[in-house]
Amino acid sequence: MKVRVAQICGFCMGVRRAMDLALDAAAKARPPVFTFGPLIHNPSALELLRSKGIEVLDHIPEKGEGTVIIRAHGIPPGEREALEKAGFQLIDGTCTRVVKVQMLAKHYSSLGHTCVLIGDRGHPEVKGIMGYAGENGVLVSSLEELKGLRLSGQYIILAQTTRDREEFEEWARMLLDRFPGGQVFNTVCDSTRKRQREVRRLCRSVDAVVVVGGRQSANTRRLAEIAAESGKTALAVETEEDLDLDELRSFGSVGVTAGASTPNWIINRVVSAIEQVPGRGEPLAGRLLYRLLRFLHETTAWTALAGGLLALSCGLLMGLTPQESWRAVAMASLYLFAMHTMNRIMDRESGAYNDPMRARFLVRHRKVFQTLSLAALFAALSIALQLGTVPFLALLALSLLGLAYSIRIVKQRALKDFPASKTIFTSLAWTVVTTVVPWSHTLESPSKWAMVGIPVLLLTLARSALMEILDIHGDRIVGRETLAVIMGEEGLMTLVTALLALLAVVAVAAPLFSAPVTLAAFAAPAAWGLFLLWSFRRQRLRQNLRMECMVELLFLVLFAATWALSLLARPSI
Repeated sequence: MKVRVAQICGFCMGVRRAMDLALDAAAKARPPVFTFGPLIHNPSALELLRSKGIEVLDHIPEKGEGTVIIRAHGIPPGEREALEKAGFQLIDGTCTRVVKVQMLAKHYSSLGHTCVLIGDRGHPEVKGIMGYAGENGVLVSSLEELKGLRLSGQYIILAQTTRDREEFEEWARMLLDRFPGGQVFNTVCDSTRKRQREVRRLCRSVDAVVVVGGRQSANTRRLAEIAAESGKTALAVETEEDLDLDELRSFGSVGVTAGASTPNWIINRVVSAIEQVPGRGEPLAGRLLYRLLRFLHETTAWTALAGGLLALSCGLLMGLTPQESWRAVAMASLYLFAMHTMNRIMDRESGAYNDPMRARFLVRHRKVFQTLSLAALFAALSIALQLGTVPFLALLALSLLGLAYSIRIVKQRALKDFPASKTIFTSLAWTVVTTVVPWSHTLESPSKWAMVGIPVLLLTLARSALMEILDIHGDRIVGRETLAVIMGEEGLMTLVTALLALLAVVAVAAPLFSAPVTLAAFAAPAAWGLFLLWSFRRQRLRQNLRMECMVELLFLVLFAATWALSLLARPSI
């Protein structure tokens, strides 16, 4: 099935912040930890919070203890005061855009203005805003209420942040025509407007639209309404289990969007499930290609192939022919297959969120892949032994470190639990197994390793960081302090940009300092990585099979560029 994912969907800024605060509170705040009312309108996310020990507080007791998280919708000031009086420690997760509406209502109400709020009656955000407006607040939730409204004196018009912008503007004009002199504050969240506009754009290029989100979510329901108004079949689901696969087969292409309270891991599951459905008129070749890529991805063969291409590129950079490098290529591929597979099997918790289909596949065939991993590791060590004692001992040490990565050995903590260890250990392992171990028996000086090893380290660091960006949600959920979690998604993307820019500079400048001209080949994967970052920032690529496969193509691009340059000038290091 051809699937188009809306460029803007899933957690908005306010919901993401509230979820991050809740996950941090689960580990650090004074227990017990509660959210005052459901944190967001998504059953899967709420179930996740319950699994972390965060319960929902649905009333304010006279006496309480622990921590209460105020949800992104906000609460009335009276309820905030009551929570504090009861003895709870508060963590304010109110969205900053909701706070703006609250403060406008509070300010103009204190001046004696009537505050007309256009919003959904009973919605928690509306309750909070009306609490700040007090006796001067008037709620309008339907055209009948709008037509029956009577105003006198000065007034302002506000909007619930998730309201439809076009509808709000129309209703505001109707009020101004009847009661001139009012002041309009268009407080519809820009994120809401962009999502709604994106759904309309998406409808022009697909046969149907799947809207992912909680059934109680107002903004999710509005997205489904907009899709239906556009003349497309709109299918609303909470998870992939709600999909009607038989109905999907009648469409040639499907768009996917999601409400602001929908977690990315749920969106990815839905997208993956739809992609596996044969679309109407879809050619057999396309289906076979997708199944092949899915198989290579789930079995870790795609990662192993990428490692082999990197080792082959290193051999060319060191002046060796592919025939002379085959042992190094096989050893690197087998080692990386073994390490990545075994660690993915052991790290099932984060895998269930980052790539649930691969996690389920590896769990289902766990014994087979455990056996294959051990066999691959034994074969890699055997090849290293053929190369010499030093390569064998180096790979043995690297293998023991890799096997210990997910095992708790230091104060009940595994190496993977140490901050930023995922990026550092992964990139070092890739660099050592493709540059140091294979050639330690042939090169006379460590400086010759460095000439190739430094750009390889920069490239593998960028590759590991890109993968961490894709896995940030699952790693944060399980409490892993990866570089992406520590720096944040935007911060890490800035770091990756700097790494790739530095790699490009090193690649271009290397031949100017008597280095082989083939080192300029690293400029090609640097450019490819920057393109992927650009696409990811603009939501043209998301955390799914396509993005991860395209990240591993860094090494195919390097090999192609190295091979082309080696035909022009054979390097001699």
